[in-house]
Amino acid sequence: MTHDKAKNGLVGRWGKLWTRVPANLKKLKSKETRDVTGVYILYNGTMPVYIGRGKVSAEIRKHNRNKRKSPFWEHFSWFEINGKGRDKEIESLFLKVLPHYLRSLNRMAGKFSSAKQIQPEAAAPVDILWPKGGAAKKRHRKGQG
Repeated sequence: MTHDKAKNGLVGRWGKLWTRVPANLKKLKSKETRDVTGVYILYNGTMPVYIGRGKVSAEIRKHNRNKRKSPFWEHFSWFEINGKGRDKEIESLFLKVLPHYLRSLNRMAGKFSSAKQIQPEAAAPVDILWPKGGAAKKRHRKGQG
């Protein structure tokens, strides 16, 4: 099966929350998925612990053998990114958006190649008046049950 990367979409092929078992690692090496380049996420349960990019099958197999990361993940997701250089930008976006404790195995923070950060005018948060807890008492109308 051939795959045309020239389509307009950002994401080509993808797999979400695959378990880290030999059959799924072998599937990544298959003809259908071995040349996929893009972004991948390693999970402990459903919590992301590492975000990376590159040739997905090779990178995930490398993390599977890595003594430092291997004990901390059992699922992975992968996304083929169409367009040269976009995978680096998307990896950086994930690294910037997710707090560090949700990607605890990453050492880097991500960098946008040509973006300019805009600083806010004020940093003080808005005071929020939270409603008092609990649902209101149900009131029945006259003449009803």
